[in-house]
Amino acid sequence: MQRDRIWTLMSRKLSGEATQAELQELDGLIKSYPEFDMPTQFVTEYWSIPTENDDDFLEATFHLHEERLKGKGYHLNAVQAETGSFEYEHVQTQKKSKKWLAVVLMAVLFFVIVLGIFSYNKYNTPSLEQPIAKSEISTKNGSRTKIQLPDGTSVWLNSSSKLTYDNENFGTKIREVSLVGEAYFDVVKNPSKPFIIHTSKMDIKVLGTVFNVKSYPTDKTTETSLIHGSVEVTLNDRQEKIMLKPNEKLIINNDDSKALDANTGTKSKKVFTTVTKPIIELSHLTLYPSDNSIVETGWVNNKLIFTNETLEDIAAKMQRWYSKTIIIKNEKLKKELLTGSFQNETMQQALKALQFTTRFNYRIEKDTITITK
Repeated sequence: MQRDRIWTLMSRKLSGEATQAELQELDGLIKSYPEFDMPTQFVTEYWSIPTENDDDFLEATFHLHEERLKGKGYHLNAVQAETGSFEYEHVQTQKKSKKWLAVVLMAVLFFVIVLGIFSYNKYNTPSLEQPIAKSEISTKNGSRTKIQLPDGTSVWLNSSSKLTYDNENFGTKIREVSLVGEAYFDVVKNPSKPFIIHTSKMDIKVLGTVFNVKSYPTDKTTETSLIHGSVEVTLNDRQEKIMLKPNEKLIINNDDSKALDANTGTKSKKVFTTVTKPIIELSHLTLYPSDNSIVETGWVNNKLIFTNETLEDIAAKMQRWYSKTIIIKNEKLKKELLTGSFQNETMQQALKALQFTTRFNYRIEKDTITITK
């Protein structure tokens, strides 16, 4: 391994045996593995510190290695007896060799300690920019799910939606979540810890209530529909706050440059229009004529309901509902207004039902449906 090669070259460098090529190789390896830069510096500096003679320590170290050699079948006394000349050449040389060996052992031990501390600090010291531990729940096209948050709040997620929240701090002081897509909330009441939902266009603050939020990035509008209780809506880039009452709906135009479609199917209560700010509308919830079910929350009961909506908007809902791509190749067809409700119908059954109201043709190719006049 390259890391082992670093210490081989270091030992040759410290002993003065390294060639110029080996020194260049060592520099290159340390550049490739910068985590070894500091430990090798420590070892080099420690190696250069003068050592005090400790004959007892050196003697003990020598005998320790002598015993290890005996364990491997090498007997220094036997070699000496055979040759009559084995004395490490001279007593002076013997002491020098012992000292050198002890210094090497001390340097290695010091290196192990330094490297251990360095590695621990590197991999275990918390980063100041450590990401927040978040929980994320998401759904794909054609799927819906129900979850329960740590405070007991129930959330239904519609197709192609995502809900995120801080897993560690949720409920410590406030309860905050972020939503992309559509969700139905049944919030557990807790006056001391308000519940806040963040979307791209608005923030919704509640204490305990039931409401629906629709905030798809590709939709023309963002909506909040209150079933019961009360919510406080703060619009992004605006100072005013809007209080919703039961059965009221707030609609925000996602395209700042265009007005809301006049055919909303509801009677507007208030309209705020500003040239430089998004147009918003406050209206009542929509009831489906045949059974008085709430259109805005029908999906929670597995119903796709629409009243007096354009075929273009209905196609956007059906794409998420059936997980198909729908392309309408006629501008007049896009503006056709339709009313209907689907629950257990297949995609083809739903298209055939729409054909009874509006004449059009369609072609299905894998996951893509093309509608023409």
